[in-house]
Amino acid sequence: MQFSDIFRILGNYLLYFALILCFPLGVSIYFEYVTPIALKDLLPPSSLAFFETLLLCIAIALLFRFLGRKAKKSIYRRESIALVVIIWLSTTTISAFPFYLSHTLSPIDSFFEAMSGLTTTGATMISAKAYDPLSREEIPLIVTDPNVPGKEYSYYGTISPVINPKDNTTLTGVEAVSRGILFWRSFLQWLGGMGIVVLFLTVLPALGIGGKFLYQTEMSGPVKESITPRIKETASRLWKIYVGLTIIEIILLMWTNENLPFFEAVCISLSNLSTGGFSLHSESIASYHNAATEWIVIFFMILGSINFAFYFYILRLKFYKIYAPEFFLFLFFILLGSSVVSFFLVGTPSAQLDFPLSVYTVPEAIRAGTFQAISAQTSTGFFTANYDNWPFPAQMFMLILMFIGGMSGATSGGIKTSRFYILYKILTHRIESLFRPESVRKLIVRGAEISSKASTMVLGFFCLIGFFCILGIVLMVLEGVDPETSLCLMASLLNNVGMAFRAAGPLDSINYLSPVSKLLAAFWMLLGRLEYYTIVLLFFPAFWRDK
Repeated sequence: MQFSDIFRILGNYLLYFALILCFPLGVSIYFEYVTPIALKDLLPPSSLAFFETLLLCIAIALLFRFLGRKAKKSIYRRESIALVVIIWLSTTTISAFPFYLSHTLSPIDSFFEAMSGLTTTGATMISAKAYDPLSREEIPLIVTDPNVPGKEYSYYGTISPVINPKDNTTLTGVEAVSRGILFWRSFLQWLGGMGIVVLFLTVLPALGIGGKFLYQTEMSGPVKESITPRIKETASRLWKIYVGLTIIEIILLMWTNENLPFFEAVCISLSNLSTGGFSLHSESIASYHNAATEWIVIFFMILGSINFAFYFYILRLKFYKIYAPEFFLFLFFILLGSSVVSFFLVGTPSAQLDFPLSVYTVPEAIRAGTFQAISAQTSTGFFTANYDNWPFPAQMFMLILMFIGGMSGATSGGIKTSRFYILYKILTHRIESLFRPESVRKLIVRGAEISSKASTMVLGFFCLIGFFCILGIVLMVLEGVDPETSLCLMASLLNNVGMAFRAAGPLDSINYLSPVSKLLAAFWMLLGRLEYYTIVLLFFPAFWRDK
């Protein structure tokens, strides 16, 4: 293992990541010192925390550059695999410092929050503190699961309430966090959506590495599609499309909702197109009470789950390229999921947070069911209703959609529809070979033949997700979490969805997890984001041996 080369590349990478930290630093300075209403007098400041993190990042980068001064300036497949994991872990660690240095979260909670952001999971440790109305002393919050009688989860909140002296309103939970930290959460999801490694592949001459295997390691799905001969050019064009779609969503949100502040439109777009789900309000998208906002969010959740190479082909007028089985299978699941969930909501007690209704009418069931079904399948995690109170069949179907996910080469999580299509082709081929053993059939996906090696990787992927899902459930149960909540948490973490049920529902926090469980949850999120193989390889002793 050429560690000196890894150190050199990591040092160069962190210097560029230091530039990224300038964005949240600028946002913090603006809201704390430039805005007409000085939020520094209302919300806890964060600009100093970002400045200290920036200096720390530069110091670590210079240290790694010093350690890599004797590098041979060449890395191979093994170093690329290790480098992707090291970059993700180091980026998460540095990204956690603003949460900790601003006194927003504890060290472990900060690491969880940063990992949840970069993996676009959207689960959060930010929760409102509760106080006794008489003694004004902090009291623990209690989460119960009605399906598990007698089981309670107790924890203390992380964010103190803030009172606005001008109108005497009280800000609690995520709304009492500084604007710089809120922007950082959404920005982390936006960076992780397309991939932090893919982002820095656009500056390959500065990093000094060949990027083909790095690109293939981080991009999601079994088929790693390159839209240009050069990986740097592919990464650059994908990010240009990504930025363009983000700007379009910001404009549409502002245009259709005049009450939506520009800052919130930006944060929603950053979290939405990346299918992340971090919100600026405890009631997520329901807090805006606007149907147009919800439908725009739905539209861009879908766009974020489509292979970004398709947008490149559309811009080049190569429409025939989008006629792929994976694309139509994805649209089929979108329509099926929305229809089934909406069907089970009609006539049931309303759990909406953005409009008062006794029961769901057909139009409102379609609106709520479509939003939550697509939010589940695209792994976004936004919500407009307390879906934990919905009929069990609707919840079950949403849980299935969380595992299905979006397309390969998109920002969404889940297993990916391309793998389901390949699995279907493998099974039909094997079944047909039982009565037609002499027939020879090729497995074709998107005009390319899928080799037996790739087929084995897909089958192995299904085995790995089943193994880690079961292992995670067992470990969570041993930590004291009830089985239903454990299953929902594993579906949420491994598929990078962020939304779950039971004691991890939309209006509950998972702060009750022990420190060990929180670190385990962070590791499970990284497993899902890097799609298992990259992480599992590191646990093989042979991987680290030179011969």
